[in-house]
Amino acid sequence: MDAPLHGKTALVTGASGGVGLLAARALAQTGADLYLTGLNPASLNGVAEEIRKDFAAAIDVHTGNPANDTDAEAIAMACGDAAIFFNCSGNLPSGTIDDIGDGQWRKSWEAAVFAPLNLCREMLGHMSDAGQGLVVLVIDSPAAPDAGDICATVAGGALKALVKALGKSTPQGVKMLGLMTNRTIDAASFSMAVSRLACEPERFATGSLITVKDVNA
Repeated sequence: MDAPLHGKTALVTGASGGVGLLAARALAQTGADLYLTGLNPASLNGVAEEIRKDFAAAIDVHTGNPANDTDAEAIAMACGDAAIFFNCSGNLPSGTIDDIGDGQWRKSWEAAVFAPLNLCREMLGHMSDAGQGLVVLVIDSPAAPDAGDICATVAGGALKALVKALGKSTPQGVKMLGLMTNRTIDAASFSMAVSRLACEPERFATGSLITVKDVNA
């Protein structure tokens, strides 16, 4: 019997580690082939080889920085037939507004906000042409605004607004969702949520902001 996602291809950003790697492995285990993106070619190729061995998935690797619109366009062109897009990029530092300097703000927001914004623009266009698709932004921010975790709070607020706004205008057959971590990751629960969400996106309305607990309920 075929796995639930057999015949589908998923694009996963930030796939060389962290939640991106968890998402990529969960999707491969559920039967999807993969497009993996990241900044470090050696790390990304190593991850791809391990996933191929474990799940016999077909995997293509694409390096680049989607915060740069030229790279985002190139990645989306190469991965334009993906039916599923999980954005897992971003590593947001914790701390107060006095703790985090200008350089940290800009670097973290490039990965966590501008990269998904650019790829959403590109991938929604491809999915609109295909008449189907699922976009999930993994949002690593506190459950409630927290001055002690200000960078993730503000970046998370931007991504939540992006999901809600784009969710009101997604093309027919395309769904946009935000998967919120609330700054807490349990690997097994998160992986299960990724698999279930990819297999059963119809459980949630487009533009919904949901937690791992919501998906696994």
